[in-house]
Amino acid sequence: MHPTPECLGAAERRRAFTRALRLPGSSPLEAGPLRDHVRTLSS
Repeated sequence: MHPTPECLGAAERRRAFTRALRLPGSSPLEAGPLRDHVRTLSS
């Protein structure tokens, strides 16, 4: 994933983190801290 808000949004929509981390079922992943970090990088 590129550290841009667009790529983060696409990864969240595709549930890429859940698959990459092999989380069971459709466990929601809290991406708030990552989202904050990406926003900081892009500003």
